[in-house]
Amino acid sequence: MKETHVLENVPTSQLKNRLLSSLINHDFRRLVTHLQPVDLKLGDVIYTAGDTIENVYFPETAVVSLLSTLENGDTTEVGLIGNEGMVGLSVFLGGSITPERALVLLSGKALKMPASLLTAELKLGSTIQLQLLRYTRSFLALVTQSVICSQHHSLETRFARWLLMMHNYSQSHTLNLTHEMVSGMIGTRRAGVSMATRELRQQKLIKSARGAITILDRDGLERVACECYAIIHEEFERLHETQLVSKPTLNHRA
Repeated sequence: MKETHVLENVPTSQLKNRLLSSLINHDFRRLVTHLQPVDLKLGDVIYTAGDTIENVYFPETAVVSLLSTLENGDTTEVGLIGNEGMVGLSVFLGGSITPERALVLLSGKALKMPASLLTAELKLGSTIQLQLLRYTRSFLALVTQSVICSQHHSLETRFARWLLMMHNYSQSHTLNLTHEMVSGMIGTRRAGVSMATRELRQQKLIKSARGAITILDRDGLERVACECYAIIHEEFERLHETQLVSKPTLNHRA
């Protein structure tokens, strides 16, 4: 996890985290001096379960997976966080300990802020409180639908749904993911991921190489994916529509 310079000179350049960009200008100006740009790399662990949350993260181009882990080491993804939200939601909900592991799935940029400063900001009645309430509602809908999906849908349709969600965040058709990583995300064995990959590959929807999966036919993948993809996608579209239209901008110090 590489840190860069503190933000300054508001407003000018583009801000990619939609939650922050929805804040009214005076609230954003108060926060901006506390935001630290960081580069998150594939495989970085931001938190492990039981950690005290010292910083929250607002992804811009990075994507973070929240994983629940059993005593035997098996993991299942309980949520994905990209540029619509914040990593460290427990702080907003009044907690300081994270129950999940937060793992970077797509390398990219994020903005980091001390959790204590977010807590102080919430006490001021800032617009970030409203936006976090809206985001929490959408995130809980994602978690709920993911639970239903894991219980009622086939591995192939779940895998297609997960690939579509990752593709929404990615700036590339190729996702740098191993079968082992994917198995931990969707809660199945590596052999199951290999089988599902083979089925999607035979339909010419994807191609796979060592450590990479490339989406060839997104429309076809949507036809294979379970109904949960459309439900989750529509929920986050509603979130974006209800966010405030005032979008402050900023410069990164060279």
